[in-house]
Amino acid sequence: MTAQRARARARARRRQQRTHPALTAFYAVVVISVAGGLFYLAWKSQFAAPPSYLFDTPTQPIEAAYCLAVVRALSGGGSGGYIGQAQDFWLKRLLTFSGDVAGNIAKGEDALGHHLIGRPLPDRQWLVDAMDKCSNRAVNYGVHFGAFD
Repeated sequence: MTAQRARARARARRRQQRTHPALTAFYAVVVISVAGGLFYLAWKSQFAAPPSYLFDTPTQPIEAAYCLAVVRALSGGGSGGYIGQAQDFWLKRLLTFSGDVAGNIAKGEDALGHHLIGRPLPDRQWLVDAMDKCSNRAVNYGVHFGAFD
């Protein structure tokens, strides 16, 4: 009889140690929810604009004006294609901000002029590099350049 009691007690202890199916389902839902939430946050953060502005510009309107000045200096008065699309994007972005548009354009061109002074690279090469950075920033802001299709 004692052997049967020992086996019965062992079975009872094993039953008590098992997790209830509802609790297991709850844990599964929590783990899947947390994993899904982290995946969503990681996915969403890739579309966020970078936290700082290009070329140490202090505000977004001046950054837009700076990139507009880069595009205008690089285009040499011509338009169309990729350069025209970039110019249109930065101008529209600049116009979306409240405040003095002409003053922001002047500040952007002034900042570009200061950066072009004393550069070891030729101005054209530096402008091409700046255009690349501005275009990457534009893509971060959600623009799609149709010229690249």
